[in-house]
Amino acid sequence: MPAEANHTHDWWAQPKVVLPIVGAVAILLALLTPQGSAGRLGDSRLSAHLAGLLGARALAETAARLGFDVARRDSVGAPATSAARGHTIHAVLAPTVRLTGAEAHAYLEAVREGDGLLLVFDGRNALSDSLGLWRTPGGILYRAPGDSVACRRRDLRPTLWPDGKVHLYGLRWLRGAPAGHVVLAALQSDSAVASYAGAAAAGFPLGRGRVVVIPDPDLLRNDVLRRCEWGADVLAVGMLEWLRAGGSSPRRSLVFDEYHQGFGPQPSVLGTATRFLVDHSGGRGMLTMVIAGLVWLAAAAPRPIPPRETRLLERRDPLEQVDALAHAYQQVGATRTIVARLLHGVRTRVQRGSATARLKPDDAFLADALARRPDMQADVALIRGALREPVTARELPDVGGALHRLELSLTTTDA
Repeated sequence: MPAEANHTHDWWAQPKVVLPIVGAVAILLALLTPQGSAGRLGDSRLSAHLAGLLGARALAETAARLGFDVARRDSVGAPATSAARGHTIHAVLAPTVRLTGAEAHAYLEAVREGDGLLLVFDGRNALSDSLGLWRTPGGILYRAPGDSVACRRRDLRPTLWPDGKVHLYGLRWLRGAPAGHVVLAALQSDSAVASYAGAAAAGFPLGRGRVVVIPDPDLLRNDVLRRCEWGADVLAVGMLEWLRAGGSSPRRSLVFDEYHQGFGPQPSVLGTATRFLVDHSGGRGMLTMVIAGLVWLAAAAPRPIPPRETRLLERRDPLEQVDALAHAYQQVGATRTIVARLLHGVRTRVQRGSATARLKPDDAFLADALARRPDMQADVALIRGALREPVTARELPDVGGALHRLELSLTTTDA
């Protein structure tokens, strides 16, 4: 009996009761918990390569279906100066890489010579500054009654704008609106539908070409063009058609500038530093100092094998050496060496112009001297004897006198 009472008391803990309750709570929480919109996530570049919400691939594919020759330029940042003019529309869509002044000049020159330019800017750049463009707070994109009359599709996904309307910046002319400009996409005020709030896109002629300017990239994004009820796709096609016309021949080529969207080779910190160190005078000076510092550091750094010490040999002064040799010869009694060295000096001064004569032995030199001066027989005999046998200290000055007289006689004879 007690067991049956406990079983009846714990009926709520049985699986057949607990599991349905947990399942019902989970379903109720899933239905009632608010889910935030993911919003416009992804790559924000207005690039014809990107098919995400914020890209511009829809514009490129639509233009291709309408007969345009669509191309994407990834490798260079401006049209080539040698390209044919009057057949191309250049699409520069909110570039994320800075446009240089030279690139902006190349674009404007191409337009003046007959090309078209589709410029979208969301901040200041070289092209917008050259054309004197900026933007205003704007309003809601105006949709003409017949723009989306055939639209039957409704996208139930949440949009960027809570009220379901396209809010865009307006165009502002800093130097006044150019002559012949046309409004290609109008804005209406938020407060009154009929009031005019500026232009979302405008076109004007420039030289022999045409320019369309858009101050807000949201007008051409994929997630805006795909909603046919907004009519942005009709406006975009109208801009392309306006750019295609107005020339000597239709501009059928549409080239998207993808280089300034970050595609293709881009400037790097390493490349910029290398160009500064090589091309600039200040950079070359810094590089020279760095190299000199590295050389000094390598010279002062410890080495695994110590350098061999250079031994310095102290040498005497030549005159001091002669005196030292004379004393040395005198101390050892080297009279034959003294006489040989003195005779060598005589021969050097007498035979200074003849290398062959200096190669003869001393005896041959004395024989030639005696043949030229027979009166020097006594002096020659004294010198020969001193070369063969040692002489005393008293006789050595006589030998020196004989050498002196021999040198004078030979020098006088040669002169």
